Order: sequence, then C-alpha cells, then structure tokens
Amino acid sequence: MRTVTGAILILAGEQAFSHAYLIGFPHQVYAQTILIPFAAVSTLTGIGFVIFGWLRDRKPT
Repeated sequence: MRTVTGAILILAGEQAFSHAYLIGFPHQVYAQTILIPFAAVSTLTGIGFVIFGWLRDRKPT
C-alpha cells in the first residue's frame, strides 16, 4: 500500500509540474509559485514512500 501511495504522489507531482507550464500568461506566475514547490514536495514524498514500501514489503531471505 505504501508503494501505491508513493506512485500516486509521484503522478500528482508530475501533473502539477506539467500544469505549471501549461497555464496561460495572466496567471502563469502565480501558478508556478504554487505548483512547482508542490510538485517537488509531492514527488520527493512519493519517492520516499516507494522506497519505504519496497524495503518494508520485501520478503526476508
């Protein structure tokens, strides 16, 4: 479940990053101010969840 949560957060970060550059001129500065940091935080959190999920859910040998 942690891995799935991480994957969803990575996808949300990717979508926020792409939308930050697709928004038109009048609101582009405000959108980038909000969406770029959100994209960075959610992507890094998602990567952390994926790594944590892989480490916790692996089978012991």
